[in-house]
Amino acid sequence: MADTQALTLERLFASPPLAGPTLSQFRFAPEGQALAWLQTAPGDGNQLDLWLGTWSEEAPLTMRCLVAGDALSSGLKMTEAEKARRERLRLFFSGITEFHWRSDGQALRLTLDGVAYELTLADNTLTRLSPEDHRVHQLTSAPGDGRFAYVHEGDLWLGGDGGAVRQLTREAAEGVVVGLPDFIAAEEMHRQDAFWFSPDGRYLAFLKADETPIPETLRFDATEAGIEAIAQRYPFTGGPNATLSLGLLELATGTLQWLPWQAEQEDYLARVTWAPTSDALYLQRQPRNQRRLTLLRLTLDGTLTEVHEEHSESWVNLHDDFRPLRGGGALWSAERGGPRQLYRLPLREDGPERRLTPDGTIVHRVLAVQESRGEVLFEGTLDDPTARHILRGHLDGRPPVALTDGAAWHQGSASPDGQRLVILRESATAPPGARFCDGEGTPLAVLADNPLDHPDHAYAPYLAARRTPEIGSLFAEDGQALYYRLTRPAGDGPFPVILAVYGGPGAQRVTRGWPPLLHQVFVQQGWAVLELDNRGSAGRGEAFERPIHRRLGEMEVRDQFAALDHFAAAPWFDEARVAVFGHSYGGFMALRCLAEAPHRFRAAVSVAPVTDWTLYDTHYTERYLETPQSNPEGYEASGVLGRLPGLAQAPGALLLVHGMADDNVLFTHSTRLMAALQQAQVPFEMMAYPGAKHAIAGAALSGHRYGQLCAFLARRFTEDAP
Repeated sequence: MADTQALTLERLFASPPLAGPTLSQFRFAPEGQALAWLQTAPGDGNQLDLWLGTWSEEAPLTMRCLVAGDALSSGLKMTEAEKARRERLRLFFSGITEFHWRSDGQALRLTLDGVAYELTLADNTLTRLSPEDHRVHQLTSAPGDGRFAYVHEGDLWLGGDGGAVRQLTREAAEGVVVGLPDFIAAEEMHRQDAFWFSPDGRYLAFLKADETPIPETLRFDATEAGIEAIAQRYPFTGGPNATLSLGLLELATGTLQWLPWQAEQEDYLARVTWAPTSDALYLQRQPRNQRRLTLLRLTLDGTLTEVHEEHSESWVNLHDDFRPLRGGGALWSAERGGPRQLYRLPLREDGPERRLTPDGTIVHRVLAVQESRGEVLFEGTLDDPTARHILRGHLDGRPPVALTDGAAWHQGSASPDGQRLVILRESATAPPGARFCDGEGTPLAVLADNPLDHPDHAYAPYLAARRTPEIGSLFAEDGQALYYRLTRPAGDGPFPVILAVYGGPGAQRVTRGWPPLLHQVFVQQGWAVLELDNRGSAGRGEAFERPIHRRLGEMEVRDQFAALDHFAAAPWFDEARVAVFGHSYGGFMALRCLAEAPHRFRAAVSVAPVTDWTLYDTHYTERYLETPQSNPEGYEASGVLGRLPGLAQAPGALLLVHGMADDNVLFTHSTRLMAALQQAQVPFEMMAYPGAKHAIAGAALSGHRYGQLCAFLARRFTEDAP
């Protein structure tokens, strides 16, 4: 093994990545005869290359790099729309970031720098698909032939039918776009598409988003070149959203009709799915308060029929598990007061609904439905909420069978027939590795291995000093189990403690997966790191999430304090030197923790925090707090600005960090807090990043901000207690 070295921030964010290569976007060919994926380039963890795997009876898998990510780059500057879309997708890589299969499985199509290409596999020929003057968004192929569609300058275009690309819509205008998701759909509903070919290829359904009802405001992005005013229609909570229209194009004739979908003007259109028979669309619709999720069938003559509805006294979470079945009915998932379960719904036929998963199972994501075999593959949890497995369920309701095992975190991708799988496995002691498997989960080949004990592994020089975290649990005040992950230095201590917090809904941080290597940097400084998934966090079901309804930052903070109390008497725990650190909702939580109990914390680091929930967006904020008009007390109680007295009792304990081009949690959140602290004569430290968006992504910026964090904590931990 290589000589042991101290892990530095400079090395942590350099290439090659210490956790090994990143593999993502596994996509099987339509007939399941090949597999393509993206993989970080050797020696450059920020660039993605396109890879292909094929197999036969003689060879389980043959792999090759098809296109290097830097081979096609034009170096063109991204437009603001492209930057915003990448931010919504959390795409922080260079190179090839989007691709899909042509419908015959003989070619791959990809977009790079706004140019659409087709790569024919038989001869490795690369052909440009889009005209020279087009910037391509959302390249999508039609089923059954070589046609494709994309968005250029806010309208839909069609190509691949033997001639030049032709314009399908002429609806684009200032604030109006066709075929691209609006801000709320992309950022909060996680619906990244806005047009859909019918299975028979005859029709194209699409959305037109009109954002002009949202008042235009100027976001002043500070960059290294100066101040740039960016016009943005940000949907502040309680205000208007974009207006959506659902269009249907018959491609052969160009006939366009507009279809009804709303019950109320403020309804959300969360999901659109074609029926397998191409004679109808299935829509998932929510009212503004999100307490219902309605499944609707929309025929092509405009007849809208309710098929199913879920209800909640708080909110209904969205999902991507709806699968219409050719044999009748559909696969569906729902929480209904507890963890998410699978159901078989009747659609047009008579018959009862059937629950497919038993108590004790938590369904996280459907991978594939094998209707001919009566089976469904999904990611789920059986007994340990911190572990995730690949499970095979049955449409007749028989108990699911796990295809993976161990105290680990698994993610999967499946071929259309379910006979081939890619399984990613990571654990507390092993970074992600990828296996190509048969339909039973038996490995056939290795896509990427990550043996940490191999002398050539990037992390090998740092392995001997690594501290493996422990996972345990304690109980919340209502008796529900709260899981924590603790990483601490060797020895008896006492050690300073960093409470690393996110705490918000929609995320689960305490898992059996590979933990953040940043925590190893903290441990080598002599600091312990404690993480806790408080109530309100994802992955546990409705009863675990809903205590935060109409009040944010109260229940979550009490649970975090319960974790501190749990360890307060431990000999390694230095109760006089505790810091709290978080980003985004975690930044909000860091401020709330410090304000609620300034005597408990020597330091707080708050990155890109929400400080005033009236400044955040509609769909996210109103899901939990409802509108400011209907719950003004909840907004007041959930903010940070009303808690200045608590922050004033911890002078100098706060480091505030924010990207100055953040279009999600606007920089205004921090400027308002800064102004309030200054007016109250409260000392604090601030680090702002010109040009950086919400993630403050990139090796240089990451190294700098965590360097600032470590230097700040080191000062605070060594100063005399106030």
